[in-house]
Amino acid sequence: MSVMDKLKNLFQRADLPDETRQLYANAASPRDLVKGLETLRGRNEIDLRENEEELIGLERAIILEENSIRKGGLTPTEETIILRRIERLEKQRGNLEKQVAIYNENVNLHLNLIAKIQEMEAMRSRGVGEEEIDHLVDEVEDHVEEYKRVSIAAEGGANTVPAVDQSAERRRLEEIKKRIVGVKEEPKAPALTEPLAKKKSLES
Repeated sequence: MSVMDKLKNLFQRADLPDETRQLYANAASPRDLVKGLETLRGRNEIDLRENEEELIGLERAIILEENSIRKGGLTPTEETIILRRIERLEKQRGNLEKQVAIYNENVNLHLNLIAKIQEMEAMRSRGVGEEEIDHLVDEVEDHVEEYKRVSIAAEGGANTVPAVDQSAERRRLEEIKKRIVGVKEEPKAPALTEPLAKKKSLES
């Protein structure tokens, strides 16, 4: 059975994006499939970056408005207007967070599909057994399940987005941060000088 045959059922899953499923129908080989996935990933990456930049801008705008409230000295009307702005900005931020989560999962999904298809092709060219190649298909299905879970959560409402952020993805991001900035060691207690150590020993 060819790699394309093995991927047939996977790419017919209704929980994949329509454009991703359509790629399989138009592809004659795994290489065609990878090219199509790369194109989709690139488009999603552009949309993701645009939404991320907008989200950062909203975050900064909210912080500025909040600082105005903290400083005080506002008239009741000024305070009401600023609080209304904050409310609107927070709603925009919630909507954008959902969009960013979905685009991010789209990019990750396509990256995972590309990697596994290329790996399957490489294994087949080396004459690796069918069972091992089938195992890769199972791994791809796991990625699709995760994509489905996060997409449903993100589309379900603003209240579900923080729950997604604090899950496995948050732990992965924390690990990346630790790798970049390093882990700060706790300061060690200073060692006792020799005379002081002897004195403590005599007193005891």
